[in-house]
Amino acid sequence: MKFSNNRRRLILGVGAASLAGNARAQAPQFHFRLGSNQPLDTFNHRRMVEFAERVRTDTDGRMRIDVYGASALGNDNTMIAMLQKGEMEMFFAGNVLGPLVPVSEMPGLPFAFKNSGDVFSALDGELGDYIRTQMAAKGIYQFRRNFDNGFHQLTNNTKPIRTVEDLNGMLIRTPVQKMTVDFFESIGAKPKTFTLNQLYQVLKDKTVEGQTDPYQIIVLLKLYEVQKYLSITNHWWSGFTLNANLEKWNALPSDIREIIMGHAETAAIEQRKDVVKIEAGALELLKSKAMVVNETDTSGFRKHLGAFYARWKAVYGDKAWTLLEARTGKLV
Repeated sequence: MKFSNNRRRLILGVGAASLAGNARAQAPQFHFRLGSNQPLDTFNHRRMVEFAERVRTDTDGRMRIDVYGASALGNDNTMIAMLQKGEMEMFFAGNVLGPLVPVSEMPGLPFAFKNSGDVFSALDGELGDYIRTQMAAKGIYQFRRNFDNGFHQLTNNTKPIRTVEDLNGMLIRTPVQKMTVDFFESIGAKPKTFTLNQLYQVLKDKTVEGQTDPYQIIVLLKLYEVQKYLSITNHWWSGFTLNANLEKWNALPSDIREIIMGHAETAAIEQRKDVVKIEAGALELLKSKAMVVNETDTSGFRKHLGAFYARWKAVYGDKAWTLLEARTGKLV
């Protein structure tokens, strides 16, 4: 069959346009950066990478989320500031948002909850809605499903913690939060704040004697190499949240937001299972690493917390405290 030059140019033009269209379809229309402080070899980081890949796949490449772990974009305070300004669009946050939104710390109040299931029920309900509303007021969209970190235990290199008296004067590394510092001061310890990426080194150097973290952190960061004693206290819960800059989030098309929300929920549910799995074998593993494990009588801890709870009720406000106690029972 013979083609005229005009016909040939028309067919070539259509082919070129099709190729250009395919190239445009493969290039992302929307691009977010997601920062976190989680080490690259942890399942928390891997879950965020999987989440980003699933979003890319289900949006046919229209939405690209680049994940930066191990504080590659800066420390937590830097990333919070970047998130608010829209310089970083998403943030996988531990319990570090208290200076910006104090009520975000409430799920981690000492001896408030008995297990992670109770925490998640509260955060899926009115307490969580209230926290998310306060976050939105600061320009941050917080995804509904929280991620787990587990209940904190105490480790140290000095002695077993059998009662609260054993903590008197002990140097304890805590997260960089006023509330956690106040707790340890209230029970007689001497808290010192260091970020997570400093934890192993300050224990190794004996800058502090002990620390507070869940089983998974003790295992994943190999704290058994620099701590001898593990005391089971379950003194507070901690977790993670996935957050986005509210303006950038609202600017996304609704179909992309729906896809992201669906995969964020899936990531949270899968991550919670990761924590259950690692905690199931943690004690035996830590014992095999020569850690000395004991159960702690925490009744004495609670006797020191009346004034502590009163102080933090004043910080968080009556409405938030009422929502909390509707789930936990009276704390003050």
